[in-house]
Amino acid sequence: MMPLHYTQLDARRWAAFSGDYNPVHFDEAWVKAQGGTSLSVHGMRALLDVKRFISPPVDSMPFLKCTVRLRRPLWRDTAYRLMREEHKRVAASVRDDTANETCLSCQLMPEYHFPLTTGESIQRLDVQTLVGLHQLFAPLLADAQQWHFLDALLFRHLLQDDALLRQDAIASMLPECRTLDALFSRYPVVQTHQEVIFDSHLLAPWRADALPESLEIETLPALVVGDLVNGAVVRIAARTCYQNHYISNAVTLKVGTLTKGKPYEPA
Repeated sequence: MMPLHYTQLDARRWAAFSGDYNPVHFDEAWVKAQGGTSLSVHGMRALLDVKRFISPPVDSMPFLKCTVRLRRPLWRDTAYRLMREEHKRVAASVRDDTANETCLSCQLMPEYHFPLTTGESIQRLDVQTLVGLHQLFAPLLADAQQWHFLDALLFRHLLQDDALLRQDAIASMLPECRTLDALFSRYPVVQTHQEVIFDSHLLAPWRADALPESLEIETLPALVVGDLVNGAVVRIAARTCYQNHYISNAVTLKVGTLTKGKPYEPA
């Protein structure tokens, strides 16, 4: 068991790295205007601790799949417990004992192949950019493994890649949103799931002195189900290859309209 507790400093550090300034994490007045009560913790920030907690040093399988379900929000300045789930191979959950609820769960499972879907766009990060991003990441997770940093980097890419919002599936639903900030300011956006598939060699420790000259990140085709009137589910994904080892990150988001007076609670 490991205690967890997140503050404004944690939110600022994660946002500085990822660019995730969603008002549900920073603007209490905005949250209350939508019927909420408190600022929530970045799900991906909490998952850094969860993934480090369950990650083995090595694994005999060629690939591993990390599946995440974010069931309930974690609230700022609140105590939680990170616990292993003994009946599963490698799994853990974050619990709110006061409410007797599981907030999120995370599991590592064997995977036998890596899917290579055709990418929609490519971004190249040079070594200077990677050095700067690692400096922002380092305070977030001590003793990170390679997949921890690359997983976070792919998530950051998905938030920063304006080309993602120009994909037909998303642009047709969000014609007025050309940047992530515009999307966050107009609609409640919450993460519900994540799936990371990675080469098990990426369980090795991350070394800042072994950065490549550049790193290519591919944005994969987005999938949209539903609409803004009834609520939409959007799956976005990206992948990269580090030292000949692949990793992909797929994030599922729930997007809905803002309706004053209707309770808004990230889930």
